[in-house]
Amino acid sequence: MASIPSNESILAFVRDVLQAGPADKKRKEFEQLRRRSDIQIETTGDYIQEILSALRLDEPAESRARQLFFNWSKVNNFLERSIWVSHASSKHVIWLLSTHVYAPGLGRQLAFWDLARRTDPGMPGGRFWYLPAKFSETDQKLTMPITQVINWLLDLLACSVDELAVSLGSSRTIAGRGNDMVADARSIRKTLHSWYAGTQTPGINKILEFFNEKLLLQFHGVFHWNPTESLDENFDRARAFLRRKGLTAHDLSVETPIPKAMAGKILDNLTLSSEEKYDFCYQLCQRYQAPSPQIIRKRLLYARAFQATYFQLASALCIPKSMQNSASPSENPAMQVIKIFEIAYNLTIDSSAKSDDDSNEYELFMESLKEKHPIEAATTFLSLNESIEGLQSLANQLNRRLMGLGETDEIEHEIPFSRCKKELVALFERKTALIHSSEYDYEESHRLNTADNDAELFQRIEGTSNWVALNSIVDSETASLAARRAAAWRMVEVASTDLEKAYGLIAVLSQLLNDPDKRNRTADANDLANSMLQKLEQIDVKKELTPLVLQLKAKHELAKNELKEAKTNFDKALSALRNQSFGTLRGEVARDALAYSGERDRSFRGS
Repeated sequence: MASIPSNESILAFVRDVLQAGPADKKRKEFEQLRRRSDIQIETTGDYIQEILSALRLDEPAESRARQLFFNWSKVNNFLERSIWVSHASSKHVIWLLSTHVYAPGLGRQLAFWDLARRTDPGMPGGRFWYLPAKFSETDQKLTMPITQVINWLLDLLACSVDELAVSLGSSRTIAGRGNDMVADARSIRKTLHSWYAGTQTPGINKILEFFNEKLLLQFHGVFHWNPTESLDENFDRARAFLRRKGLTAHDLSVETPIPKAMAGKILDNLTLSSEEKYDFCYQLCQRYQAPSPQIIRKRLLYARAFQATYFQLASALCIPKSMQNSASPSENPAMQVIKIFEIAYNLTIDSSAKSDDDSNEYELFMESLKEKHPIEAATTFLSLNESIEGLQSLANQLNRRLMGLGETDEIEHEIPFSRCKKELVALFERKTALIHSSEYDYEESHRLNTADNDAELFQRIEGTSNWVALNSIVDSETASLAARRAAAWRMVEVASTDLEKAYGLIAVLSQLLNDPDKRNRTADANDLANSMLQKLEQIDVKKELTPLVLQLKAKHELAKNELKEAKTNFDKALSALRNQSFGTLRGEVARDALAYSGERDRSFRGS
């Protein structure tokens, strides 16, 4: 059983990762929309403000963050209303949403954020230091974000972890345990080594405690501009600084925005202009400046948030704990989520650099995406398509995939990332088949829904075996009741799996029980409903469709005036829908239950 995470669930998750407020004992009530509406709205506002405060954003950045959340929530709401999880497990839902929605969306938006105001001055500019990373082909373990920040700090300090522990201990600003007024270097060293190993994520309070405002550190690995020296003297010191650190041209291009070719000229002592010398010194000053305790905390907290999210994602995907640090994509599929984020981020940076305005940037971005990743542009990255058709295509593809995934099925790879030839071919064939089948579903749905009259529509219904297209008629707001019923029966006939057959029977029952005009019900409607419900009971997948069946049972009982039983089944359906997503069904059941309550109250007053 699984559900599409609601906006409230995502907010609660982010708040929890950032430890942005006191523990909310009624968090589940908030996530499942079980609080009174005014309290729900108030809590949403509180959560957002707590998250923004934890991020320590200024007013303009807060405003931008609110707008980003608003834009994202519209996408999430659309998908929540459009996707039926069917019998897929939560790991499949999290995997598909992470690869298709969260990672590409976050990558693109964070790129825009960095373009507007860089969030990490002084950090290596050529890599994602806040993401788990594999730095060389020989690496067997990922380097975690906290480890990368500690490496950055140690490099600027020009010391080891043990020496940093001594410095922190001698600062006498960190409280000890028990009777000790201050912590000793041994306990600090133990904590730092556990952080550095990347096997656990440090707590926020410990970061704040270690790198407090009173802390004074001596930075011996930094470079600064000396205003009393000439440009050439500063340049010579800068070049000597590079030699001491042993940086290559490639290293310099990763650590700073200096292009590799220019870095080579600098290291090879080639003639440079005054502007080039000054830019080199400036970039070195920016990258190798001494950070304040506030900056150190900010970098560690930022890295901690991403690291904690990564480990929670890996656990949700059922990746064994022993494999969550693995740099092998076959052992650790979570690496694909990181790669998707990086692709979206880098393409956005590139398209923004080449564009004059937002609309031009989007066109360039989509062109580049389709050129470099044509298959993924039509599948994995569909959420970045700003048209409603793009989102609808994504929802249709995810529905198709979720219908075919069972509890025990393995996660399906999304991108050709470090895969062998056999796996690449299989991935290409699966993605291509998905695109073609989705296109055929769309074309056939369009053909059915554009019939000139009922007679032609009935003929087309009988002539098609496309289950998805038939379902589009069942859901149509313009097709006649007779046509919708015919399409529902045809869905049962052409079903190729138990799940499709069950959905078909549910569609038949829905047309029978949801029609407000009782004159359309045949004399044998009661017997027909009983027969359909009995057939559903005999299908193996009925357990996965419990909310749907309960809603229909409740409506059937209402029609028979069995009010107590109807109330019970409406309540059970609502309860089940808190943990299982079927598009708009939850709202429909809540509406039906409310209508039932109103009718019951009127009956009571009338008596």
